[in-house]
Amino acid sequence: MLISAEMVTFMVIAGAFVGLISSFFGVGACFIMVPVMIYCFEKFFAVNPSLSALIAFGTNMAVVVPTALSGALRHRKELRTKGFSFPTAHYVRFGIPVGVGSLIGAIIAFSFYEAYPKSAGIVLKTIFGVFCLFGAYRFMVAKPLPIEELKPPSTVKYAVAGLLSAIVAHFIGIGGGIVYMPVLNSFLGVPVHLAVPISLASMCIGSSVGALSFASLGHLDQLRNPTMYPPLSFGWFNLIAFAFIGVTSILFAQLGPRLAHKTSPQRFKILLAILYVYIGIRLILRGIYQLQGLVPPLP
Repeated sequence: MLISAEMVTFMVIAGAFVGLISSFFGVGACFIMVPVMIYCFEKFFAVNPSLSALIAFGTNMAVVVPTALSGALRHRKELRTKGFSFPTAHYVRFGIPVGVGSLIGAIIAFSFYEAYPKSAGIVLKTIFGVFCLFGAYRFMVAKPLPIEELKPPSTVKYAVAGLLSAIVAHFIGIGGGIVYMPVLNSFLGVPVHLAVPISLASMCIGSSVGALSFASLGHLDQLRNPTMYPPLSFGWFNLIAFAFIGVTSILFAQLGPRLAHKTSPQRFKILLAILYVYIGIRLILRGIYQLQGLVPPLP
């Protein structure tokens, strides 16, 4: 097993960006973490491109759990300093169905990989990019709401939104925040500074279920093709990537909430939209180019 200084450096730097961006925007920051993991798996361990994406997705979900928890706790503290409380009632109605949807989404993703092992990971990344562009549009057209305008939650509406959001998120192999944020803010009308901690806390549930599901289901494929997997892999989960990225991301997740609560809702929405546009265009172009065997144009 070769663990080089170059690989460790890549993962540590990625972990720092993941922690900061995840806790600032309420997303899993997998658009940074997953590409770095894919690069490391393919460059250092010669993993097949379609399989490397799926291992990266599963490992990403595992890293998301402690990172999101760190960010959610920090947001809770920031809200308290401003005289507000964490919206527990809204979180419970959204977060618990997220756990159920995460399992369903992971099972669908595994079935898709079984049917199309050479292209599944690439196709899932491209679908993810389309959802990002839709999310950017919703952020731009939605009216920013102050925290004081949070409405009581509808149990049915929140439950259905959480379930479907998680199915989509874990089918395409992400922590879920990039799906949860526009759903919470635009569809459910949660003010953005409250949507962020709800999204992070929901990721703790969804990504826990998703990571365990990807590890278990991927293990079935690993038993059939053990030589295709990098060292210290447990199904679609890799301990090396988790160790070097996870610890750094947890530390930097404490910085994001401080910056977020100093940003106005209107500016926050614009930053989110820019983030989603870049992610969406990048993933769509990379997916199209990779399906044709070409080098993607965006880093």
